Amino acid sequence: MKGNQRVLAHLQRLLNGELAAADQFLVHARMFEDWGYSGLAAHTDAGLQDSRRHIDLLLRRMLFLGSAPDLAQREVMSTATAVREMLRKDVEMQYRLVEHLRVAMACCIEEHDFQTQALLAEMLCACEETHVNWLEQQLAQVEAMGLENYLARQVEGRAEG
Repeated sequence: MKGNQRVLAHLQRLLNGELAAADQFLVHARMFEDWGYSGLAAHTDAGLQDSRRHIDLLLRRMLFLGSAPDLAQREVMSTATAVREMLRKDVEMQYRLVEHLRVAMACCIEEHDFQTQALLAEMLCACEETHVNWLEQQLAQVEAMGLENYLARQVEGRAEG
């Protein structure tokens, strides 16, 4: 099937973002793990798996629409070396993905590609409800209880939210 070029350009942009998110989650998950913050490591690993699943879905859709996805293109990932900044970088990445998804969905509606729009809607739901919400909760907990108390809970593996 031949896909609409505008839709395909948005799918490539989303793929670029998901590839960067996967890389960033991988680095952060391994850092959390190395520091003994098992709760943060486990949740960040789950984010990594979701990003990989989204990459797979985007690749499959692009190939179905007759496009050759470019895996060399990526958004710039932004890792940090302190927990609070890592959480901020991860939520900022998710905010960008949410915005890309919304713009791409609007394009799909304009171009009458409702199957792609439905796929992106599922991704948006997962991104907003799971990752953005959880990351915002973690940042709020850091502010409410202080970084030291928050990190003590992460060593115990009780990442809540």
